[in-house]
This record gives sequence, structure tokens and C-alpha cells, in this order.
Amino acid sequence: MPVDKYHMESHKLWWHLDRVNDWLKGKPIVPILIDGGLSKYCNIRCNYCFAYLPSNTSRPKDFCFSREPLLRYLKEAAEMGVKAIAFFGEGEPLLNPHVYEAIVVGNKAGLDISMGTNGILMDTGRAGKNALEHLTYVKFNISAGTEKGYIKVHRSKEFATAVKKIKFCVQTKQEKKLNLTLGLQMIVTLHNIDEIIPLAELGREMRVDYLQIKPCGDTQDADLGLFGRYTEYDKIQDILKKAEGFSNNGYQVIVKWNKIMEKGKKSYDKCFGARFLLYGSGDGKLYPCGRYINYKEDEYMLGDLTKQSFREIIESKKYQEVMEKIEHLDVHTVCHTYCRTDSINQFLWQLKHPPEHVNFI
Repeated sequence: MPVDKYHMESHKLWWHLDRVNDWLKGKPIVPILIDGGLSKYCNIRCNYCFAYLPSNTSRPKDFCFSREPLLRYLKEAAEMGVKAIAFFGEGEPLLNPHVYEAIVVGNKAGLDISMGTNGILMDTGRAGKNALEHLTYVKFNISAGTEKGYIKVHRSKEFATAVKKIKFCVQTKQEKKLNLTLGLQMIVTLHNIDEIIPLAELGREMRVDYLQIKPCGDTQDADLGLFGRYTEYDKIQDILKKAEGFSNNGYQVIVKWNKIMEKGKKSYDKCFGARFLLYGSGDGKLYPCGRYINYKEDEYMLGDLTKQSFREIIESKKYQEVMEKIEHLDVHTVCHTYCRTDSINQFLWQLKHPPEHVNFI
């Protein structure tokens, strides 16, 4: 089994123990990472995407985080001690016309910047190349290794374009000798199992740094038809191990085995991780959890960055009230499975509930 040098199966709070200790002492802290959406729309319609569930309404293509508040927010977040912004979210970040400027401005302000994208709209000119120089990593969301599979999973005919743009990024990285990680993310839904091996092979051929393979999360109501069916991932373990075999010195196939073995169950009873990892929607609103984007917003939205400064939101009474409310939710009956905060919560729960005889290390 290849070594996961990116710690995708775990967390990186070990390198932020000063902030963890402040949290343990009850001191107010600033999040380390924010998953910041830039757009509320996407140019493809992946069949596992929460944004396109029937409960969510469609949004116009130009519905995105506006320039001035976006750039102001990035600078202020860095000043307050946020370490990184990940331009992930409910929509495709490259649909925001200010994305390339935001990457550069955020990074120059002192933030590590990453991006999750399907890659189709990636600029191959000066703006795109310049942005790659200011990114820590780019994660390309692609869950099929063939054109036929791509059409089925992503409901798009842009497979060739996506591959071309990923290759462009790899070539730019090599030519400029960039300290940049380029990877693929595959969401396995039980309906694209036959695409695992082709994608593992394609990733190696494209010379990206890694392919991450993970099970698909779902709501407690099984909106994606997967909740309660996680034992079915056991049937494809041989395929996943075969995919790992495509790893070489410059390319890792990383299967999220811990998630597969957990089968959607949580080893903790409370969510403490929200204070360390926030979520931003594509229109500039902040949330403690991605679940509450477009859902119970009046109750759980922390603030609107187009109307408030980042500092105002973090230091507001509403922020503290929502965080306390999140920490009292029943994670076993309310939360999505395989959430981004899961491994952080496992660690923080252990800190809050130490074993007996801790000095016998």
C-alpha cells in the first residue's frame, strides 16, 4: 500500500498545536482553513453533487462572489491568522471572472491557496499560468477515466477538454519548475466502479502527482441513494488494491481506506472541528458546515462577506451562538457522512476525552 504523504486519510492539526491549545483553554480562535466557494453554479452536473439535488433550486451562471468584497476578505483573513483558503464549494470556481486575481491576491497576502475544479474552463494563457505559480495545489474533480464514463458520471461531453487542461497544468508545472501539487479526485458511487482502473491508468499517463479515490458521502435521508449501503464498498476492495498498483515514484493512487472501513459511522459524538474549518458559499456567505449552505440559512449562516468584514463576522455574537449550536448537534442523526471535518473531529474528540493514565505513554 503506497504511503499517503499528503495525509489525506488524516488531519494536520499536529502542526497547529498552538491554536489547538488555545481552543482547549476556551480562548477564541480564528479558523486555520476556509473552504471558500466562488460560484453557485457549475458547468457540469455530476450525478453525486449535492448542489443539484431536487431540494436545491437552480442558479444563474453569473451568481458568484463579487470582486471587491472577495479581495478584501482574502487580505483580512490572512491578517487575522487564517492559514489557507481552498477555492472549493458548491459551484465551479473557474466560473468566477475574478478567480485568477483572487488566487494571486490571496497568496501575496500570505495565504496558501488551493483550488478544486473540473478543469474544463482553465485558462491556458497568461492568467492561468500566473495563477498556477501562486497555488499550493489543484485538485481536479474527475470520476471517470473514459469518455463514455465521463458522460455518464458528469453529464458532460467535455472529457477530452478536461484531460487537455489537466495536461496543460502538468506541462506548466514542469516547465516553470513549480512547487505545485496536481491531483485527481474520484468519487466512487457504486455506479462508476468500472472507471476506477481506467482513471488510475490515465492519471499515471498524465503524470499528475496523485489520484485520490474516496467513497461518496450522503445525507441521513439518502438523497443520493447511498446512505445505509456503505458495506457494498467491501465488494470492490480487490479493484481498489489493483488501482493502487499503478503508483510509481512520481504518482500515488491513494484510496481512502479508513472511510471505506468506517462505513459512514462516526467515532465521536460532537462536532468540534467547525471552529478550525469554515465553509464559504459561492455568493460570499460563511457557514460552519457545508450542510447548511442553502439549508436552514437563517439559523446557521455566520454572515455575509459582501455586507460585513471577515473580522465583524468572526467576532460577532451570531458567530459564537452558531458555533455552540453546532457543538450540540447529534452528529449521528443530523450530519452528512464522510464530511470534510471528520478526521479533525476524531482528533479533537480524543483530546476532550483522554484515556486513563495518560502519563504512561
